[in-house]
Amino acid sequence: MHTKTKHLNTLIILLLITTNIFSQKKGEAIIEVKKTSEILNPTVQSLTYMLPKTTLLIEIVSEKVIKKTGPYYRYSQRYLNLTDVITEDSEEWNIKSVKVKTQGTPDEELRYSIISSNLSAAFNLNLTHSGILKGINLDYKKLKHHTICSKQDEIINLKDVNFDNIPLHEDLLFKTSTAAMAQEAANMIYKIRNNRIDLLSGDLENLPPDGEAYQSVLKELNKMESDFVSLFAGKTITSKKTQVFEITPDPLSSYSNHVICRFSTQKGIVAPTDITATPIYFKLDVQDYKKLVNKQVETPKTTEKNGLFYCIPAPVKITVLDKNKEIYSDKVDMAQYGQVISMPVDILKQNDIQIKLNPTTGALISIGK
Repeated sequence: MHTKTKHLNTLIILLLITTNIFSQKKGEAIIEVKKTSEILNPTVQSLTYMLPKTTLLIEIVSEKVIKKTGPYYRYSQRYLNLTDVITEDSEEWNIKSVKVKTQGTPDEELRYSIISSNLSAAFNLNLTHSGILKGINLDYKKLKHHTICSKQDEIINLKDVNFDNIPLHEDLLFKTSTAAMAQEAANMIYKIRNNRIDLLSGDLENLPPDGEAYQSVLKELNKMESDFVSLFAGKTITSKKTQVFEITPDPLSSYSNHVICRFSTQKGIVAPTDITATPIYFKLDVQDYKKLVNKQVETPKTTEKNGLFYCIPAPVKITVLDKNKEIYSDKVDMAQYGQVISMPVDILKQNDIQIKLNPTTGALISIGK
């Protein structure tokens, strides 16, 4: 009886093994995705990818305004009836604009390994140059790499601004007093204006031969008038400077009064350590959102295999303040404040599946054939 029971148990085990083998489709991949830190030999027969942390790129554009008095500003009203003129040299910085952009930074704590026993969609990963997952089976021609480039103006100082580029007539240069020179310059302005009127009305003896030459002469007359008027009204020159400050917020840190940099009307944007300037603060507030919660109370008898991991990012309010004045505010999605979840593992078994993720937030964008 004991021998019969032993044979019966052996037959049952063989039947279960045979059933399990034939229940699996021929050639079907066995796939599992795990944290790389949980794998004994992560360098052997596995593909790895990372999910991102969201990095903030705070772009601050500051503008330097230089005002230079003209040498004849005291005679502006007498000879040209100008009242709105620069009467004192000055240079001053101001903040022109603030923008916040986001980009993905690889999160080493969220590095995953894909283990597959057969060919599957898992072998068609699309990663960024830093190893962040963009998707699976994406068209390479449509993949775009975003770069940050800002045009910088040449920053000019007040001492470099002069009126040497104005072609002064020798009659003006031979004058012995500033008042006489100013009157000669005013006469030159009136001559230029009369010539422009003659050009526009067609009364010039030698009119330009074509439309292009006509516009060129008109443009030159306008420039000459502007140059000579600046001898009275003065010059205003502006130049812009763009600076980008990179912050990758840590959920364990507070960003209620984080100093990005400092600002001075005399020096512009300076380092956070320069206490002679006022601070530019950065504030971060994570907004309320509903996280997914597993409702299963009992521990399952069999452990479910994980599929591709992705992120549900959290909405975050970003604020930039110049001392106490708000100069920027917006909401962005950030990966590190969100929730990491797993797709069903069977999705990766379909070779023609296409999955698209956001490499900045780790969010799922689309799944399709």
